Amino acid sequence: MRGLSRIEEPFILNGMASLIVATVWLFWRHDLLLQYFYFDQLLALTHLVTLGFLSSLMMGVLHRFVPTFLHVEPASLRVSRFQFIFYAIGSWGMITHFWMGGSKGVSWSTFLVFLASVLQLWNFRALFRPSRARGGRKIWVGRFVASALVFFVLAASMGILLGLLKAYEVRTPGLATQFIDNVFAHAHLAAIGWVLTMILGIELQLVPSTFGDRFSLPIRFTLLWVGTLGVAFAFLTGRSVAPFAVMLAILCGWHMWGPLRSFCIGRTREWELLPLTLLVTAAGLGVALAFGWPSPSDPLRGRVQLAYGFLGIFGFMVLSVVTLVFKLFPMWVWKERFQKEFGRRPVPAMKELHSERLRIAANVTLFTGVLTTAIGIYQGNETVLAVSTTLILAGIACFLINFVRVARWDLLEKNYEPTEADWVKFKKMFPEASSAGSPPGDLRPR
Repeated sequence: MRGLSRIEEPFILNGMASLIVATVWLFWRHDLLLQYFYFDQLLALTHLVTLGFLSSLMMGVLHRFVPTFLHVEPASLRVSRFQFIFYAIGSWGMITHFWMGGSKGVSWSTFLVFLASVLQLWNFRALFRPSRARGGRKIWVGRFVASALVFFVLAASMGILLGLLKAYEVRTPGLATQFIDNVFAHAHLAAIGWVLTMILGIELQLVPSTFGDRFSLPIRFTLLWVGTLGVAFAFLTGRSVAPFAVMLAILCGWHMWGPLRSFCIGRTREWELLPLTLLVTAAGLGVALAFGWPSPSDPLRGRVQLAYGFLGIFGFMVLSVVTLVFKLFPMWVWKERFQKEFGRRPVPAMKELHSERLRIAANVTLFTGVLTTAIGIYQGNETVLAVSTTLILAGIACFLINFVRVARWDLLEKNYEPTEADWVKFKKMFPEASSAGSPPGDLRPR
């Protein structure tokens, strides 16, 4: 991963560090999930996942994904470096000040995150220009990715307004009377507009079954924009969220239909179906909440809202990253480390850079843990939460071990030592090749 002067690596490593802290924190303090969702400790944990892990990782991946698949280079690596500095200070400033209950510290941190979002949008502004290199599928991938960048700026802008209102009681025109409605508008702009849109765009490229009929994509794209902006507008103006929640639920189900159909007919079985199942479940809960179930006076409503958020963020979003990472990182690491040596000496296959067993263990364990946690939140059962967060911890541990197996070839520059069997296989594939290495015994090239 050296082609971009390793600019993506600090984003990715920051994201992985945040995931470790968030997972251990969730396991250690699973009792936080028994309380009402809007309080300092749980806000800190939520932003540790959304800003610390998801957003940071996506920012890093963009520096590889966009040049690789959309043929758009970031305009300036210097801007990317400033983006990381602003983002790292701002996101960790928000997380730590949420944890300490310092609203003024949260407020100034939001400005740094906003600056990072603007720099990112400017750096990838070429995505908004027509290009012959982006035809067919790539047009829609680019549109979803570009939309996510815009939504991130909108969400960060909303974060600034919330910070000013909370810390300094500065009420900007357009904000809702009830503070919690402003929070809901911001949360949906960030979670759906920024993270969900980015994941949907990446899956259109990496999971072909999600693409579906090309005539459906304009409709799905419209549902995304109208639904996301509509939900935020409805919260801010006190109108009904229901029609926009239905739009987003249709979008989620439509996106899932292709992988589900492929799985049922035995054509392709994508791991992305697991997080998409959690997404559709969360979307269904969102529709129920929008139509008034449970009623606002029912104490159960707060638990359903928290389960809805947990399924969406720690369920769909985190699990999607866990599955998609191993479609991207092994490819990038292999090209960086081994492509030049291919045909000259034995090199590992791309699929050998990670463990498929660990990948299965991570996906299944994390899926089970998230689903069980949502049930525990709904029931208000601490015993269930203790078991479910242990499963989440185990699933994330499997993912991180597998990630290190891939990253060590690049970050640690681990050497590949081919075995005798590797040399035999290599000589059969490339009988005329001369190896730069030293094959064992009588297999040395003559």
